[in-house]
Amino acid sequence: MSGPQQKRSQANTAGDDGDASQPTTKLWTALKLPPIIYFSHGALVKWRRERELYEAAVIARCQESSESLAAVMTPVISTIHRRLLKTFCELELKMSVSEMTNDRLITAINQILATMMNDQIPNVHAIMNQHLRMDLRQKDVKARVLNYFD
Repeated sequence: MSGPQQKRSQANTAGDDGDASQPTTKLWTALKLPPIIYFSHGALVKWRRERELYEAAVIARCQESSESLAAVMTPVISTIHRRLLKTFCELELKMSVSEMTNDRLITAINQILATMMNDQIPNVHAIMNQHLRMDLRQKDVKARVLNYFD
């Protein structure tokens, strides 16, 4: 068994000669890189949100440390599983994996995100038939609208 621990003196933390002007190095934690797991609309929305946070953190790191952004930033194409990339390239984009570039993948993802999912646009006619009830016997249109909200 060990005896009681000795207290360490914190009086001289700058070193023996008292020079505290030593250069400090910042330690960076590893940034969690968001992977592309699915090509569904919802999964890509979540991925883009996480990717924007990752890119902002990398940009802040590069500004503080004067590192090259291209050297630190991981390309999108390397965050996707190779089999998923191959399937997406062949079935959706009609190209081989060797032709795929980072910019093409980002463009394809942005096109998917720019479209609406099938169930997101409501059937306006069904909503109007269900909720809009007006007395069409009333000839005056303004009176008809005012009576609707009354």
